[in-house]
Amino acid sequence: MIAAAAVLVLLALLAVLGSRFSGALVRSGDGALFRWVVYGMAGSLVAHLLLTGLDAAGVPWHPALLAGLLAAAIALAHRFGPERAERTRLPSDLGWGDGVALLAVLVFACTAWTLWSTTPDFVYHWGHKGQRFFLHQGVDYAWLARPWNWVLHPDYPNLLPELYAVSALFAGRFEPSALMLWSVAFFLQMLAVAREVPGETGDRRLAQMVLATLGLLAAFYGMGHLLAGAAEWMIALAFLTAVPALLRPPDRAGDWQVGLAAAFAAASKIEGAPFALLLAGTQLVRRLAAERRLDLHAMLRLGLPAAAVGAPWLGRVFHHDLFLGSNSGTFELSRAKIIFPAVAEALADPAWHGLSWLVLLGPVLLLVRRTRPVGFVATCQLLFYLYVYFTAPVDTRYYVLTSFSRLLFHLIPALVVAAAVGMQQKDQGP
Repeated sequence: MIAAAAVLVLLALLAVLGSRFSGALVRSGDGALFRWVVYGMAGSLVAHLLLTGLDAAGVPWHPALLAGLLAAAIALAHRFGPERAERTRLPSDLGWGDGVALLAVLVFACTAWTLWSTTPDFVYHWGHKGQRFFLHQGVDYAWLARPWNWVLHPDYPNLLPELYAVSALFAGRFEPSALMLWSVAFFLQMLAVAREVPGETGDRRLAQMVLATLGLLAAFYGMGHLLAGAAEWMIALAFLTAVPALLRPPDRAGDWQVGLAAAFAAASKIEGAPFALLLAGTQLVRRLAAERRLDLHAMLRLGLPAAAVGAPWLGRVFHHDLFLGSNSGTFELSRAKIIFPAVAEALADPAWHGLSWLVLLGPVLLLVRRTRPVGFVATCQLLFYLYVYFTAPVDTRYYVLTSFSRLLFHLIPALVVAAAVGMQQKDQGP
């Protein structure tokens, strides 16, 4: 239980740290649940940058030092940060959708805690890295650069294994069961966003229906495809967190929210890098269309978080020659006869219960003006995934069958929420 408590305490500290910037990150219309999701994301990124700085300075991650740095960051942000936003109350109007979603989370949490739904990637990738960083008290780039570690994707961003390592350092031991709580936390945050976005339309029945649907969808897929301990939750959460800002006219808080979501995605998986560019670029184009001018401050809000995360990562990857040759190759159109049958087979993954086809909501949302930004991001990211299959110098059919179903999880939760809003709202907005 000490290890579980360490995860929960770290989650709370990161949220409190992020809340010190509330005056910039949220607007008056944002609900309490959504605000705390944004705060947690911001706190995670600040912690990631602190860890990156320690690595660059060659300073080991001693638990006492980490606790002191987090406390100092909270104090400094409280003293010198922007004026805090007015508080808003947590929702008290719980409905049937809340009950269904919470039950789904509870069942998933039980299977995750017992390691029944733990992804193999936790053993061979995320957890393996996390344990190494825990033992090394830092990101061990020399170890990642060993030739035999190509199977660990040494070129991937390290936010998730960092969270695992810091949790283990606070607990004093690396306990996989407790670390599965990170997936549960990301799941809960996804539901927090999903609960509030459709609710802004004023249709409480629709909001409860979307919440229940997303809860069941994520739980069934998370258990059926063994997703506990994976980073897929993080990119799905990043996209969902950006949805409210993409559905309304551009504003200052929305720029920060999209920028944070982009950075969080970029720090989570290598697929998050192009996704971050899509998110930030889409919001910037919306600003240009609305204001007919280039807003330098908006560009900084959208690009600075991802740049702060991406630049050190790329620097380390190039310095240690970590990029794998399997990441890119020559575009071969002839692979289409292999790719599309394999995609159809992946879409039939029983863990999706037929809901994998919801990914086609992306192009559909392009037809509705308000949901067009969400549809554009999802469609472009899907096309990027397909493009990679045409270029990666690996067994194409095997690559599609072992990855495409998981990649859909990045997109479908946000598409479901945006589609629900599009069904209720008339064509409006930029």
